[in-house]
Amino acid sequence: MKYPKDVTDAVELIWGEGMLSPGGPEKVAQMLEGIDLSGHRVLDIGSGLGGIDVLLAATHGAAAVIGIDVEPQLIRSARDLAARKGLAGRVTFQLVMPGKLPFEDASFDLVFSKDAMVHIADKPALYVEVLRVLKPGGWFIAADWLWSEGAAESGVVHAWLSKSQPGFAFTTLAAARQALIDAGFAESKVTDLRHELQQANRKEVALLKGPLRQKLATIVGTEIAEGRFASAKGRQAALDSGDLIPCHLTGRRLS
Repeated sequence: MKYPKDVTDAVELIWGEGMLSPGGPEKVAQMLEGIDLSGHRVLDIGSGLGGIDVLLAATHGAAAVIGIDVEPQLIRSARDLAARKGLAGRVTFQLVMPGKLPFEDASFDLVFSKDAMVHIADKPALYVEVLRVLKPGGWFIAADWLWSEGAAESGVVHAWLSKSQPGFAFTTLAAARQALIDAGFAESKVTDLRHELQQANRKEVALLKGPLRQKLATIVGTEIAEGRFASAKGRQAALDSGDLIPCHLTGRRLS
């Protein structure tokens, strides 16, 4: 289990209700710029606590959103959130196993994923599955944490990962671009957003230097609060060194 309740409570306190990664509504809006979801059916890969899925429906007008995840406790929390927001009919969640997506070909107008694919090791196979379940003309829009050539040997990266939860699976920008092309996506693009996340992460480090860390400790305990602070500082070092490169990935199924 990568996201037990004490961890998700800590992350929500830092990043907001229903969120397991930074950026919130503004980041989702940025990723969807120029995309109209009105009346569309959306798949969210790695739906976590469900905050993204609520936004896709309530703010961006998706007719139906299906969020998938591999951890039962996250599915339960996401369903509770959708129910509290009055969206249980439009926003649903499904527990899945790693591997082939459990949906028919051409089932979705958009496949979305925000900061969850870093836990998926076989990204080329995932891209093939995403293309399969997209309708012709549909878009794949994702945010993933990639890394630079040579980052696997970086002492900065190893220091950060030693203070973070296990289970990250990185690839390089060049490998991600080629995998999207090989899967069959048109208009594929990988955009480096390292500088943007550097700024966001600095804000998190600053918050955790202050009273928020003590507030966090009262909720989840000192050990977890200190761990979040150490992880944020390590992540900042990996961003500043250029080893960690958060990116946006886009591609389209033409036929």
